[in-house]
Amino acid sequence: MKRILCCMLLGLSLLLTACGDRYIDDRAGLMSADEQSRLQVFQKKLLQELDIELQVVVLDASPGDLDTAAVELFDERGIGKRTKGARGALLLIDPSGRQVRMEIGYDLEGIFPDAFVGYIEQRQMAPFFAAGRVAAGIEATVELVVGKALGAIDAGSYAPDETAGGLAHLSGGAGARSAVGIGDGAPAKPTLDDASQFGAQPSPQQALAVYLEVLRGHIKDPNLKVYTPDTRDFFRKWLVTDAQQDNERRSLETHIGQGQVLQRDGRAVIRFPVTERGAAPYFLVQGEEGWMLDFASMSRLVGFNHRNQWHLRSLDHPFMFAFEDWQFDGNGFPRSGQ
Repeated sequence: MKRILCCMLLGLSLLLTACGDRYIDDRAGLMSADEQSRLQVFQKKLLQELDIELQVVVLDASPGDLDTAAVELFDERGIGKRTKGARGALLLIDPSGRQVRMEIGYDLEGIFPDAFVGYIEQRQMAPFFAAGRVAAGIEATVELVVGKALGAIDAGSYAPDETAGGLAHLSGGAGARSAVGIGDGAPAKPTLDDASQFGAQPSPQQALAVYLEVLRGHIKDPNLKVYTPDTRDFFRKWLVTDAQQDNERRSLETHIGQGQVLQRDGRAVIRFPVTERGAAPYFLVQGEEGWMLDFASMSRLVGFNHRNQWHLRSLDHPFMFAFEDWQFDGNGFPRSGQ
């Protein structure tokens, strides 16, 4: 009996291995177990809270026609069947063919049009993949998918689609395919010939306004004097994409007029209303030439959850003076109603 049970368990294990994970099927072995686990958290939350089933498949051999392969795999895996409609998405990565495709289910086509899908593939995913950071590129792309979904979905959109059950395919061929190269090398960070207008500023507000111009111009020069010296070192190593800058620009343009500046002992924080959970605070330091943005500290102290809501990783740091009148929960998220 024990032998039969062992055989059954072994057969189940082999079946699961062959089918791949319901969220991630990395046949090429490009992601570590820890990286896959982190991505799965995002994918599960996406399904639970936004009713979007996103699966990731990394192929170990190129199918040639990635568009056809995506549609077939979409149907084969039944992507979207765990949602209230045809709300599935497949990210299909073909490393040897140097291409990627995101296939979109019928009920998501209005939320994720082809132009948007192509944009995040080319302006977000491709730079990460070129740097050899596949998992980070997928996670960064998922963040933009979440942001787009949160801006486009209302409560009524979660209602089941009565016609979805009769569809021959869960996907209508919507999505986009883009050329990518894994491990080609991180994109170059061009320096400005004249960066004088991006120097330290007389006030924190002016420093943030200068940074907004950096975002608008897709400037990736890590040596700008509007950054603290530690931040310059940080940006020399940190990958910055056009899509990330566009996303931050949109948020900053929306909230910059709501910013409140708090200063103490050569440090400043520009914070936004606690109800604006997607608008993280900015930390600044005053030097001999003026105020500079401290992204090095922000990267250590400010984190984001699967809904792109910010929280403090620690409540014990030199910028905490700016939050003395706020309350935070056990995970560092600010509480509303203060």
